[in-house]
Amino acid sequence: MKKLILLAVICLFSSALFAQLSSPINFGVHAGLVSTKMDTKMPSVSEVKDKADNGMMLGAFLRINLNKWYLQPELNYVSRKSEVVVNGVSGDVKTKSMDIPMLLGYKLVKLPAFKLRAFAGPVASFNIDDSFSSALKQRFEDEDLKGAVWNAKVGAGVDVWKLTLDVDYEFGLSDVSSEFLKKNKMFNVTLGFKLF
Repeated sequence: MKKLILLAVICLFSSALFAQLSSPINFGVHAGLVSTKMDTKMPSVSEVKDKADNGMMLGAFLRINLNKWYLQPELNYVSRKSEVVVNGVSGDVKTKSMDIPMLLGYKLVKLPAFKLRAFAGPVASFNIDDSFSSALKQRFEDEDLKGAVWNAKVGAGVDVWKLTLDVDYEFGLSDVSSEFLKKNKMFNVTLGFKLF
């Protein structure tokens, strides 16, 4: 009798778990590491080098499941940092933005507690703050960063129960500024948790 009751409890728990995992809508939070390299073009300078540097991302996502396809709008706070070397003088360019990706994804493997996904889509990035380190301030004193730029991203992700892990490459579709700072190139790794 005890075994029968235990089996019934396990079946009920499993059914509730699988029903939750196959929900048509998921909402979650995620955070991660952002590695950014800024493309800098200065025709009057003989030597300009761009180096990737690390920043962070914190945000929320809504996933609308359509069988194997899904739509995923996100709202992310992103702090980016890129190193620029101008004629041997190194300095940092830092930006903070609110990013709104709109991703279309496909589940390559779809099991109740495991999913392997691929996704791509546009990203609207709204600049909320920017700064240049003291080594670059004189060279970039007239540089005016745009309030909004367009990026695109392509990547892959894994879901295990409520945990999500995404790795993606994001690249600029529009220039960051009207003068020297051109398109961003970013590599992102995020870990998330589906609240429902």
